[in-house]
Amino acid sequence: MTDLKLDERISDLVRRVALDVPEGLEDRALAAAREAGGRPGARKALRRRPIARRLWAALAPAAVLAGLAVLIALPPLNTPAPSSISEIRTEIELADKNIKIIFFQKPDFNLLKETNHE
Repeated sequence: MTDLKLDERISDLVRRVALDVPEGLEDRALAAAREAGGRPGARKALRRRPIARRLWAALAPAAVLAGLAVLIALPPLNTPAPSSISEIRTEIELADKNIKIIFFQKPDFNLLKETNHE
């Protein structure tokens, strides 16, 4: 189908479902559309977007790229691992001799640390 035949078919389908238009109004609208279509600035004015919308459209991808650059450039945050040994309290009670022994093992205790006994 050529464009003219397609336009005529679409026009015909629209007219079948459209409400009746007052006399003369349809002709004036079609004439105004033909005049506006012939002016060089008519379509350009329709394509113009507000500056704020164009600015946001440009800033959104820029913000995503900046966020990715920050995530890639910064090393992962190294949080210190919790101590493998927490404070341990051990109690031994010798009831018959009235003795109570309490041992505390602190978190900074290193079992594999070599001690210098001089």
